[in-house]
Amino acid sequence: MSIPTHYDGRRAYPLLFDFHGFKADGVLEEQRSRMGAVGPARGFLVVTPDALGVPTRWNTPGDPVKADDLGFVDALLTDLGGRFCLDARRVYATGHSNGAEFAAALVCHSGRFAAVAMVSSTSEARCPAGRAPATMAVHGTADPSVPYDGGLVVGATVPVPAAPVVMRGYAGRYGCDPLPASTQPAAGVVALRFTGCAAGSEVLFDTVVGGTHFWPSSPEARRDPHTSAAGRTFDATGAILDFFTAHRAPAPSTTRPTLAAGPAGQ
Repeated sequence: MSIPTHYDGRRAYPLLFDFHGFKADGVLEEQRSRMGAVGPARGFLVVTPDALGVPTRWNTPGDPVKADDLGFVDALLTDLGGRFCLDARRVYATGHSNGAEFAAALVCHSGRFAAVAMVSSTSEARCPAGRAPATMAVHGTADPSVPYDGGLVVGATVPVPAAPVVMRGYAGRYGCDPLPASTQPAAGVVALRFTGCAAGSEVLFDTVVGGTHFWPSSPEARRDPHTSAAGRTFDATGAILDFFTAHRAPAPSTTRPTLAAGPAGQ
């Protein structure tokens, strides 16, 4: 866990979970995303947990005989709410690959999250009616592990739909305006932003042209001879933090009082 240097228990802070990919762990995820290094400087508490299993894997789509990872995160969030002063309207989830898939499932399972950002996996999670967490994805068009244009994920037997189709599906389910605004936040990156969504939500899709499976601008991406210049340099971490900063959940539920305020003086 990474905490802002000048943490003050008299004010409420946003909390961000960062989930590693298949066969990885929290240490490797931090090397890739640097959320724990960058997030606290922007006021976020950042938690980078480890999955169980050999090899490690977040339990998604949710095998009942494997680890209850959804329950684990819910319990962890409750515990952190008793230790730190957290803002119940600013709790976020991001992750890479399998961690991105889990983050998408998590924010639909739990109403305690304001937004999610998926990197190198655009997972087609479906939230209950009335729940529309702000949703972002960053995906490279040359991803050999989770194909941008759809197909078989490495090691899987069921094909996944194309990333643009998945993201337009989110926009449709969340009642967003059907025509997104298109911008170029960096060279070689095309952003589609769907606004006008339910409850002030938003859907943002950053396509990294020629990007591979590595987290953009991570040490691995910078060494990858197969990725594009955008894959080596695009600041996906900064873009995700910008997205999270712009979004808060609707008024917090009274069923989570410990998270809404948090103890003073810690």
